Amino acid sequence: MSCITIYHNPSCGTSRNTLAMIRQSGVEPHIVEYLQNPPSRAELKALLKGMCMHVREVLRQKDTPYEALDLGNPQWTEEQLLDLVEQYPILLNRPIVVTPLGVRLCRPSERVLDILPNAQIGPFTKEDGTVVETQPAASPALQATDLPALSAESFQPIDTRQLQNPLRSSHAPRILMLYGSLRERSCSKLLTLEAARLLEAMGAEVRIFNPEGLPQPDTSPPNHPKVKELRDLVHWCEGMVWTSPERHGAMTGIMKSQIDWIPLAEAAIRPTQGKTLAVMQVCGGSQSFNAVNQLRILGRWMRLLTIPNQSSVAKAYQEFEEDGRMKPSPFYDRVVDVMEELIKFTLLTRDIAPYLVDRYSERKEDLAKKHAQTLSQL
Repeated sequence: MSCITIYHNPSCGTSRNTLAMIRQSGVEPHIVEYLQNPPSRAELKALLKGMCMHVREVLRQKDTPYEALDLGNPQWTEEQLLDLVEQYPILLNRPIVVTPLGVRLCRPSERVLDILPNAQIGPFTKEDGTVVETQPAASPALQATDLPALSAESFQPIDTRQLQNPLRSSHAPRILMLYGSLRERSCSKLLTLEAARLLEAMGAEVRIFNPEGLPQPDTSPPNHPKVKELRDLVHWCEGMVWTSPERHGAMTGIMKSQIDWIPLAEAAIRPTQGKTLAVMQVCGGSQSFNAVNQLRILGRWMRLLTIPNQSSVAKAYQEFEEDGRMKPSPFYDRVVDVMEELIKFTLLTRDIAPYLVDRYSERKEDLAKKHAQTLSQL
């Protein structure tokens, strides 16, 4: 069943224009020809409540018994006017449209655009020749018969303007860095510190989370000071760097615990969604990629935009001076590459991230919830 209903009079030009606009958006609505199938009193009250209008505001005067019944007289009560609309359905102005986004008396017809789930109908010419300029038309695929499983109300054509946001942020990219070892001379921490210096040289604002004192997941409430510190930093940042040692062919428990404390969602907010991620690992022996591969899986699960490049430092204990600085080497050069790429991707995506991660399936789910809420209020 369609999620859009129109109370329609096919003899009315405004009603026909409104119906045509709905169809041009890619939706075939449920049509109620209310002169033949008048809404019940309960339906009328629900429609009025949805429009936040009194019955007097939706009475039609032209070509109706309005004058003969002296309905302009303020003596008529709301209930009496409802009685008359039930008796003379022609008194109800038209069209009234119900969508998941609200209820409207669509006069003029373009008022329907305020509540269409997909208002990108393109230029629309009314029956009198007036052109209504709207956003670009949806893809013809919306109405293609070979896509019966597609929900046209939730499908949106790609809007390239959303990918070219002219309102670019001017502040320094905000990068959060996590490392996965508590050893006194931790190579993952040393690599993190070296990468932080590079990021700051590239213009980023960097914060490094110290995992010491962070409880194991599920052993403390979320208001634990270290948990709150970590979560606040995740909300603050626009990109992250995760660096773990490889232990027994996997990332460390210290690393995993930090990620496990980061929620997928808090209320209506997904704190990691659409943010950038770079992954690195340090190896005690020959070069391996087990830890970074696991980190990539977690990044995808957390809906992060993980950059293509990555770093794995073999025999990491040989790659740092006594003062903790990383020695010149191809490993160091790769770290520079990774941080450079992270900054570029962060600058490129941070202002358009909400559009990049906007999903058809979630729009469809949200629309169904809104539709259910609208119906429950009617």
